[in-house]
Amino acid sequence: MLTLVNPRRYCIAMDLFKAYPLLERTDLAVLQARSLRLIAVAGLVYDEQAFYFELNARRNWGRLPGGAVVIGVGTPRIRPEEGTAPHEAVIRHVRQHWRCAVDLHPPGFAYVLDETGDLHVIHEAPGTMPHLFLMTPPRLGGSQMPDALVQAVYFLPVRDVQMARMRTTILRVERQALMAFLAPEQWVLEDLRAQPWASLSRLPGDLPPAVYLRPILALRGLRRLMSEPETAAAMRW
Repeated sequence: MLTLVNPRRYCIAMDLFKAYPLLERTDLAVLQARSLRLIAVAGLVYDEQAFYFELNARRNWGRLPGGAVVIGVGTPRIRPEEGTAPHEAVIRHVRQHWRCAVDLHPPGFAYVLDETGDLHVIHEAPGTMPHLFLMTPPRLGGSQMPDALVQAVYFLPVRDVQMARMRTTILRVERQALMAFLAPEQWVLEDLRAQPWASLSRLPGDLPPAVYLRPILALRGLRRLMSEPETAAAMRW
């Protein structure tokens, strides 16, 4: 059942198999006879030199007990959109909000990272299939809760990145340093800014003295993929 939240027909959650009907024909046990809800569609943006991530908006910042601010670092993402193919919706979002042109990378296969951290492979996936499905447990209980919530992650090669023009704060991480960036659970902002392989398009104003940057869901899933040598070698970007 779809829950509409505005006239553009976004929904809070969509049946995963309605968004991706081909998943019903896979032989993965993790997808069979389960209630799965697609809650977000994300895009990993990259080019030959670097990966590009965005910092969460101020309204989504957290605070530690001592008063330090925690800012999530992730990928551009949207809620599912009824009547629009997920890959088309996320590409449109990136082009509008990042003001740059991205393409769709067709991997030919897809990964499913389930709630327990186990990794599964969907072989011979069509070009419009995400590269990664991330499953998380529902946060609330009750008889109507699905078995898992799902975020779909597409890989989006980008052309002509101009970070200064983008509407959000962008973190650029050079390709060879991806695992160095993903390895810690979080970074002290000033420590990250001191790395030669990292750069920020701008910083929000009025920051407190202590600020941490913390990779969120899609990047934690990427870290899991890159931790397996065989999986990392298969990710042809």
